[in-house]
Amino acid sequence: MPVLLCSADTVAGQVGLVVKDGPSVYRWRGAVCTGRGPLAVAGGGGGVAFVALSVSDEVLVLDLVRSRVAGRVRVGWAPRGVAAVAGTPYLLVSCAGSDAVSVVEVEAGREVVRLVVGREPGALAVSGDGRAGYVCERGAGSVAVLDLSGLLEGRPERVRVVSRTGVGAHAQPRGLVEYDGHLLVACRLLDVLPVVEVASGRVVDSVGVPVPGSGPASVLAVGNGFALVTLERAGVVAVVDLLEWSVTRLIAVGGGPRGLTVDPADRTVYVALARQRSVAVVHLDGVDLSNEDGIPQFEDIAVGVGPSGVTVVRTDLLLPESG
Repeated sequence: MPVLLCSADTVAGQVGLVVKDGPSVYRWRGAVCTGRGPLAVAGGGGGVAFVALSVSDEVLVLDLVRSRVAGRVRVGWAPRGVAAVAGTPYLLVSCAGSDAVSVVEVEAGREVVRLVVGREPGALAVSGDGRAGYVCERGAGSVAVLDLSGLLEGRPERVRVVSRTGVGAHAQPRGLVEYDGHLLVACRLLDVLPVVEVASGRVVDSVGVPVPGSGPASVLAVGNGFALVTLERAGVVAVVDLLEWSVTRLIAVGGGPRGLTVDPADRTVYVALARQRSVAVVHLDGVDLSNEDGIPQFEDIAVGVGPSGVTVVRTDLLLPESG
């Protein structure tokens, strides 16, 4: 099944498309002009991707087969995060300017619910079973837990905020990941990653994970009890042991690492490098993340001017060359 890398280029106002033909075999397919500061991109089914336009009130629907904009969905102002809810026809969009999370019905192409949350919501995550959502409230210095069970029942109006946990008034949380009932939170102005216990809604004081260089931007779980955290100022990706709550190694990737994603088929990680005009390719297959032994293989893919987010989309549809 073909694999397509989609990188949101906030500076250039486009989404770059790169076809992955095999291990270390990539070809530039072209770019879809979006305008209005694309900040985050998420894959959907049927050769579709969704793009949050951070200086508008729209989410774009991209047709990846034809490399074009297929639709626009009006949501709240300044959408910054977007996440599909697996097993449902719904999409979550965090809208920083409206202090809300929009629930979009994908097939209908419309917002069906606008849920008020804390100030300046940004990064989103959804639990594997689709029953819970997690939101970074950057302006409020907190993270919120959402009950999404209504979406599984086709009742979006039942989506609600379950809890809200402060991680620091000026911490600016930017990314999070859930693991074993806990949230690991990346905060721009902290040199430690707070850990929140979901059930109690409290920060686990005895756990915070110190990170060097500060400026954490994004967090990604890569399986086997490990997560990756991009450290924007240091130009590295930190590997975090989610059992020991400790950093086991640092991987240098280049200038300004922000969003990242993984191709689970071969454990290849892709990191958007905002200051290097490229996406870093880090091969983790066969690498022991628990220590500093071995050096992961690296590559760079030129994608534009200032990529901020990247995602992997699999589709069984043909991907004709643009021309």
